[in-house]
Amino acid sequence: MTPCALHTGGPFPTPNHSLSMDRKNFFLGMACIVGAFALFFLTKPAPQPAAAAPAAHVSAAAVAPAALNPVANTSLAPSAQAAKPVARADAKSFVIENERIKVTLSSRGGAISKVELKKEFADVTKTQVVTFNAGNDESALAIAVKNPTTGKLEAILSEFVAQPGASADTITLVGSLDGARVERTFFFDAPYKATKEGKEIKPEPYSLRFATKVIPVAGKPAPSIWVSTGCWQPTQADSANQFLSVLTYDGDELTRVGLDVFTDSSGFFGLGSHKAQSEHPVASVAKPLLWVASGNQFFASIVHPRDAQARGTRTEVMVLPVPLEAGKRSLHAFASWETVPAADLSRTLEGDFFVGPKEYARVAALPDGQVAVLQFSKLLGFISFGAICKLLLATLGGVHWLLEWSGSWSWGWAIVLLTCLIKVITWPLTAVQMKAAKKMQKFAKPMQDIREKLKDNPEKMQKELMKLYTENKINPFAGCLPILIQMPIFFGLYTAFQTTVELRLHSFLWIHDLSAPDTVFHIGGFPVNLLPILMGLSMWQSMRMTPNPSADSSQKTIFLMMTLLFPIICYPMPAALTLYMTIQNLLTILQTWLTKDEPNVMVIPPAAKKVKG
Repeated sequence: MTPCALHTGGPFPTPNHSLSMDRKNFFLGMACIVGAFALFFLTKPAPQPAAAAPAAHVSAAAVAPAALNPVANTSLAPSAQAAKPVARADAKSFVIENERIKVTLSSRGGAISKVELKKEFADVTKTQVVTFNAGNDESALAIAVKNPTTGKLEAILSEFVAQPGASADTITLVGSLDGARVERTFFFDAPYKATKEGKEIKPEPYSLRFATKVIPVAGKPAPSIWVSTGCWQPTQADSANQFLSVLTYDGDELTRVGLDVFTDSSGFFGLGSHKAQSEHPVASVAKPLLWVASGNQFFASIVHPRDAQARGTRTEVMVLPVPLEAGKRSLHAFASWETVPAADLSRTLEGDFFVGPKEYARVAALPDGQVAVLQFSKLLGFISFGAICKLLLATLGGVHWLLEWSGSWSWGWAIVLLTCLIKVITWPLTAVQMKAAKKMQKFAKPMQDIREKLKDNPEKMQKELMKLYTENKINPFAGCLPILIQMPIFFGLYTAFQTTVELRLHSFLWIHDLSAPDTVFHIGGFPVNLLPILMGLSMWQSMRMTPNPSADSSQKTIFLMMTLLFPIICYPMPAALTLYMTIQNLLTILQTWLTKDEPNVMVIPPAAKKVKG
């Protein structure tokens, strides 16, 4: 008979060793569960980003060489078809902005050299803002064409000039490509725009509208163009580069390309070994991609053609590594949507370019499934928690909306209240589980006597145990349902909190940043995180109070190991997660204390009578 866990005090269930499970199976089961946790946890990271700046309006100032990465992108050569390339130091910059982002465009190729997120700070000092495409020699939305001879992409680096009529939120740049005229327009939607129903809605402030039109010389069709997604700096805590990636989505399938493709690997005992690639094509698809994105742990840039006409019939994507300062690397991609030339043989690509934080409510409101940029990871690589992650994040957002009045600690209080809500929902199930555990504890001695007396007759032992359960109304599986509910919640929160930008740089109690570990000080360079320690102590107390029908010392040893293991595993995790687990443990301790024993009369079968020596 397979036992069910009878503990909900922490993220881990407590085995009911008093059933027919022997010591060998108990240890085997524990090893499997701990192994699953280890595989899930050890492939994960935590938080932090980069960069600078104030504000202005449309300008035409020389780009400072010191602000540019001296390392050239060797994957893309300057186009032989383009006009004379403009040196970085001689390029001019043009700025358009709204209340959220400041976009700096370069005359060199007529693309975006950087985007400053004016309300997203780089760290807790709040002296600099997060800057997109910082350190990348290639501009975002840069144009490239494929060389018909070599098959390689070649960047268009010719000079683009601003047209009259530029303003603080709109600009048109004009350049050339092999004699063809290239017009590039960048603008923000009006503060409010009307829908077909006549309603006014507020546009997404992190989205920049763009349109690129290539008008060829007479009689020659315009070439297909590729545009870059730009890149993000890797977050320091994402040492495994779990979230630094390029994503493509065709409406059904999300494809991820990470830095591992561009890194030599010996694989696992040789399995999966590969050499680093210099570029990685994403297979051309029969239907066009809805969007292509690059992102890190908390931010994303998404190139999204607005409609089917802009997407054309198929899409090609080339993912490339980006060398950064201090040996760091990032990723960006060039994407080409093959559209049908217009009557005048021109080609036009237009759409939205989202550059901003991966806030759940924000990206969930974007069309064509752009919410997938949140990259909810999967347990063991195939068990998805995406649906529960979205539900939990939506609930957390709603709770926070109710608590915004509480000030700078509002997100911390939202986590506390969310934990209480989850506990209220699961309280009745957990109460049933705890009562069953207490009842099982009362019958520990009769069950042990049956096992001892009938150890040479397993079949009869099982029948006598079932008789004991039936006559005393014991349900050995009463603990299963609460565990089945709580485990997905725990994994869902764990997965969601890894990329919850809403918690980033928000404080609570002594915690400076809920998306990072709650380090209070260092000892010899080692960070002292208080919450994992409190979580371990509350987990130990919760387990100690939980009724345990077995007096087996090996089980007690396992429980002790678990209270040590989980704080170690969760030590580098976001404070939001350990805060949730600590509050959950404290509430379970309270519930255990409040749960009353069920009055019952023990019915002891003859087989459970004390064995005489």
